[in-house]
Amino acid sequence: MAEARTLQQAVLGEILPHVGRRSAAMTGEARVSSVRRRGASGGAVAVMSWNALRVPQSVVKRVGAGGCHSPKELRRQMKYILRDEARVAAWSNQIGIDRVFGERGMENVIADWSASWCGAPKRGHTDHIILSFPKGTEAELAEAISREWAQEVFGGDYRDRYRYVAALHCNTDHVHAHVLVDKVGMEDGKFLSISRHSEISYDMMRELHAQIAGEHGLVLNASSRLSRGIMENAPRDTDLQAARKEGREPVVAPLDPASRALREAEIRRHAEGYRQLAQLAGMGLDADTPPDGWMGRIAEGAELAATNLMKGMPVKEGFAEGVDIPAAGADVIGRLIAARETLQAEADTAWSAIQDMAPGAEKVELEQLFAGQAREMGTLLGRDFLADHSSSVSPERDPYRVQGIAGLAARAGDEGNPLSAEAGATLGSFRVELARVLAPVEARLEEAGSSIEEVAARFTTPHRSEAQLEASRPVDAQERSDWLGLERDLQARARDVFAGLHMDRDLLADLARQDILDAGQGSRLADIATLDKLISDVRQDLRDGDMDQLAAGRIDPLMDRIEDPGLRQAMFSELKAIAAMDAGDDIAGRDSEPAATYRTRIEAFERAEERGRDRDDTSGDYGL
Repeated sequence: MAEARTLQQAVLGEILPHVGRRSAAMTGEARVSSVRRRGASGGAVAVMSWNALRVPQSVVKRVGAGGCHSPKELRRQMKYILRDEARVAAWSNQIGIDRVFGERGMENVIADWSASWCGAPKRGHTDHIILSFPKGTEAELAEAISREWAQEVFGGDYRDRYRYVAALHCNTDHVHAHVLVDKVGMEDGKFLSISRHSEISYDMMRELHAQIAGEHGLVLNASSRLSRGIMENAPRDTDLQAARKEGREPVVAPLDPASRALREAEIRRHAEGYRQLAQLAGMGLDADTPPDGWMGRIAEGAELAATNLMKGMPVKEGFAEGVDIPAAGADVIGRLIAARETLQAEADTAWSAIQDMAPGAEKVELEQLFAGQAREMGTLLGRDFLADHSSSVSPERDPYRVQGIAGLAARAGDEGNPLSAEAGATLGSFRVELARVLAPVEARLEEAGSSIEEVAARFTTPHRSEAQLEASRPVDAQERSDWLGLERDLQARARDVFAGLHMDRDLLADLARQDILDAGQGSRLADIATLDKLISDVRQDLRDGDMDQLAAGRIDPLMDRIEDPGLRQAMFSELKAIAAMDAGDDIAGRDSEPAATYRTRIEAFERAEERGRDRDDTSGDYGL
């Protein structure tokens, strides 16, 4: 079982030992920070706790070939789900009211639904959803949950109000409900869309299933396959059913190397989450708590889950037979949430100690580390936990943001990025030149409790937390006003330094592409400093006659110079506008297209590369 530890040991790692050597706050009375506290939220605590206890998963599936294209197909499907040998209950919602459904109303439903159909949608005019329950669930309970779930999903709270006919079956080991839904909305005529990007998604339906089941006393979980250590793609429902009939293993689409690497990274993040959960559960143990109580089981299960994930095994590997399911209403999660109050107090102490350090790059580094740990804990404990530390300042409000520098810092810190070394060297050059440029204001910085080293470090970190920015500013109104003016001056100087940096073209192109994607609404291509810098670099490389070709609408001169097709189009637009100007005109005043136009094009190329990949289906832990 995980040993109970404090936040300093379990979460903040090496922060406090470093701070302790530099701050008297660790030996005296620590001041309380000004972090605002908000309402408690369980966040991912429940999901990961239930994974550690192997609570059964919510199963919500859409029948792959279940969409009806004609009244004849709808009649056949309705007869199937309403057949006497399987059905134990049937109900419908035709006018917004959930009521018992009889077979005598079938023809009326078929005529009513098909009258509103038009066109030939690929997946049909209807959807067929199956809501399944764990073995041993009583039919009466499953019916109550299913009826409430269907009314919640299709009754008008999401997208539109949709008609449906549903039936509960008990002809397999797992009681399950079939829901046939007419895709034509009753109020606004919005066509029903169920996908990861839609308002009605698989994750939403599963989470709602688990939530409603819990309110009825049935504990279910709605976690992702990756959080359970299942990395491979799920078999398709159609093949799963065929494989059962044929007595073979279902076909599973293989993962490409890039997708596998992304999923492995996500599983490692889940492993860290389980370790934090084990520490949190350990903190929730009282001296007289029996070791086999719920807190102890969660601590032990979460520690084993973390170990399994790091070994490439699923969470459930190595557990004893059987399933641990807390009784409905057991305050397991409540005790975990109570433990976070201790974390909050210790976090306040740690943050105060960091702020008591002498100004410098190490202080900024520890602030960044603190913010990163706050974000990780927020994944487990909810967005409101250390919210001011986990939320980043928006680019528009960030006085230490210089377009391009955040991208350099992100790439320099990514060891797997082929541009990492070049980005690190460029970032170092920026830091050295910035320190030289800031020398005339060194005395003003010291008077305000800062330093050149600290300011340079702030400019060369990718982002800042709300708490970090607030802590860097004076409390006194007049001093604060003076400092805000100085911040604007510092940012202008840093932008000038960046504009004069020499940079490898591949790195610059990568930065410009990302800045187009990150550009705010209303931004023009001419407003993007990295793109402007790239244009200057490419113009020096153009041969005689190349600008004439660009002015005439031919993109050929850029084909071998800019690899990314979306970025190439943006470059072509800007260079064509420059080529059309008269000699001697200031190119800063050129006509420039909206950045959003080229963000859309870059994203379109990305989607084209991703098209065809199977989604990470989280359904199907047991069959029907």
